[in-house]
Amino acid sequence: MTQLFNRNKQPKEPKKQIRLKLRSVDVWSAVKVGFLISIASSIALIVGAWLIWSVLANSGIFSSIGSLLGSILGDGSNINLEEDFSFTNVMTTATTLALLNVVLTTALWAVWAVIFNLISKLVGGLSLTFTNN
Repeated sequence: MTQLFNRNKQPKEPKKQIRLKLRSVDVWSAVKVGFLISIASSIALIVGAWLIWSVLANSGIFSSIGSLLGSILGDGSNINLEEDFSFTNVMTTATTLALLNVVLTTALWAVWAVIFNLISKLVGGLSLTFTNN
């Protein structure tokens, strides 16, 4: 039982350090990882837009702001935020932004991998040190 409480007093093993150098990143691997990350963020964007729209639509915020803007701008103004921010408009915009996100993010991961490889050739890579705990 005393060994259970005194286990921290035992001599520790020396920590082993391993130094590695990251010299290049495979561009195709970076593209695949970037594509999967952009798909996940696009799904989060669409779900987030749906949640925000449903909270705002069900709480009556659109009609309240529309009536407030109508009273400020006068009776001649036709402001209908419920029509402007309809479910179809919001989801179409969110889906368009999600698709744009997938294309641009995937392309940028490839560009960043190529830039890292070029810089790595100039400076010799990225030095990393790993230790065991």
